[in-house]
Amino acid sequence: MDRTTRTLAIAVVGVAVLGWVSNARAMQSGESSAGRPRLMSPEARVRGGSGRLAAAIRDAVAGSSTFHRLVDQIGATDGVVYVLEGHCKRGLGACLILDMSVMGANRVLWIRIDPRKMDRDLMGSIGHELQHALEVLSHASITSGSAMILLYNKEGAKEGGHFETDAAIKAGRAVRAELEASDIVNHGK
Repeated sequence: MDRTTRTLAIAVVGVAVLGWVSNARAMQSGESSAGRPRLMSPEARVRGGSGRLAAAIRDAVAGSSTFHRLVDQIGATDGVVYVLEGHCKRGLGACLILDMSVMGANRVLWIRIDPRKMDRDLMGSIGHELQHALEVLSHASITSGSAMILLYNKEGAKEGGHFETDAAIKAGRAVRAELEASDIVNHGK
């Protein structure tokens, strides 16, 4: 395991612990909503790594049917996807890390988002990367980063040293368009 992956894994464990504590407090105070897992709870399959990202995910679910569908579809898998602020290789503004951990019955993936992204651009980028996560999680046999790379070598297009799919491009565009039309995010960004 390289140093970056090890640091990321430690951060994920810390985020998970904070999420469990937050969920316990919410359950004690009656804050849980309509039986739906909170974004940082142990039951959530898509988890924001900060309050800002958890709020962006929550707003995107409320304002974009495409984003909502992606979160629901990931929720039906054995995957957990952490969305964390950070920088990607090759200057990309967002990326699905081509690494996977298996923790118990769950396959764990990480998305990094440039912390400078704002509102619809942030949410559209998360939607784009959630589509990539769903592409991976749709194959139960994929349990490692090398298997993820093999999948994208087979099904994705290589663009400037990274993999891309038409479905992810369409998902990101749809999320941005749906949010632009919604009242949830109306900041003109």
